[in-house]
Amino acid sequence: MTDHLDRSGRPRATVYPASLTQSRLIKGRHAPGGPPAQIVGTHLLIRGPLDVDRLRDALIGLVRRHTILRTNYAFAESGEVLAIVHPGEGPDVFTIAPATGMSDEDEIRKHVSDVLDDATQRFTTPDRHTMLQAILIPHTPGVHSVLLVIDHIAIDERSRAVLQRDLATLYAGRSEDLAEPYAYDSSAVRNTFPSVEDSPEILDLLTPLPPRFLTDLEVEATRPVVTEGLLGPEISARMGTAAKRLGCTRFIINVTALLWALKQLSGTDDVGLVTAVDTRRRPQDFDTVGFFQNLIFLRSRSPRSAGLRRTFEECRTLVRDSLRRRDYPIASLIAHAAGKREGGACRSPLYQVVLAYAREDVDLHWTLDGVDVRAVELDHPQASIELLIFVTESPSDTNALLIGAADVLGADDLHRLLTLWRDAVGELTRDGSTDPVGAQA
Repeated sequence: MTDHLDRSGRPRATVYPASLTQSRLIKGRHAPGGPPAQIVGTHLLIRGPLDVDRLRDALIGLVRRHTILRTNYAFAESGEVLAIVHPGEGPDVFTIAPATGMSDEDEIRKHVSDVLDDATQRFTTPDRHTMLQAILIPHTPGVHSVLLVIDHIAIDERSRAVLQRDLATLYAGRSEDLAEPYAYDSSAVRNTFPSVEDSPEILDLLTPLPPRFLTDLEVEATRPVVTEGLLGPEISARMGTAAKRLGCTRFIINVTALLWALKQLSGTDDVGLVTAVDTRRRPQDFDTVGFFQNLIFLRSRSPRSAGLRRTFEECRTLVRDSLRRRDYPIASLIAHAAGKREGGACRSPLYQVVLAYAREDVDLHWTLDGVDVRAVELDHPQASIELLIFVTESPSDTNALLIGAADVLGADDLHRLLTLWRDAVGELTRDGSTDPVGAQA
């Protein structure tokens, strides 16, 4: 990809074929029933003497540094998705909203969530070219909210850490401390794969089709039911030692515990979930802002009567095998399931549960020189899938946030699932345990 000049000598937008990951996200938005926009919203509550001009310059500098933040997408006549990189930032990178006069944090949070709903609509306009929009909302003297709205196609967990580091450095006026950024390179992303029918391991994973073990109802959008809880510091502290003893990662322990809990909750042996994994392979990609994630499908079919130990052994092999093919497009699995699924089309024909797993040590946190910055959780949108599970590990504890669709799961169901997950992790990490949970069903 090379820059070109227009007739006046100014740089003009450049165009390249989007990567398979980018194409999947863009085509998904134009598919029947697909979400018109997929955004990552972050609410930063700032207390102290915020320098508005420095913040504006830092955010503009952030967009100028990273090409993916000024890239939008269009369809060629052939149906191919094209990426269009603009030479400069768009006009709406930074805007200032009217002052609210609010001091109550609950009122502030609700107001910012409403602003996010309005801002999200801008991400459906075809003429925008900045993938990041920052909205500064003054409240009372010394108290501001900054709402960062970033298109999901431009950011994943590791990219967020890069943006956090760069924004803090730019706001502090130390741009010379930042190395030259690596631009997102779609040509370095694998884009050709065999079909599901020509991939024996994947075909076996989908044969027979995974059952819809939570409900047969089709869920479009429904009121969310939310439950949150901690694993507990005692159990969480045992995770590292247990992972070494069991010859696995902490992630595998949590996946095993969740799949086991889903078996108990649903009363079935065949359960599955999808989780996002990083597909970066080149060293420079770890410092590149962009979306490098794919979903992998993890399916446990071991009988409950065999006990938690058997599910653990199955999951250890399953996760390792899935990570070896982590860049195989989830869209191909979904299309295969949709073509085989009987009884009508499903928005999610392959899976009903999504696991978002994160390590807090990857998150550098948003910071700005001279002020206190705290990320405030935004209100949860409507649930478009039966169950979304966030598991976040920190040095002190592990937190689980469960968001269920009210038409499928009630608060009691989520509380029970949380308890089952906690009990399973406790059994797996107990020192000297030879057959956790035994044959408990």
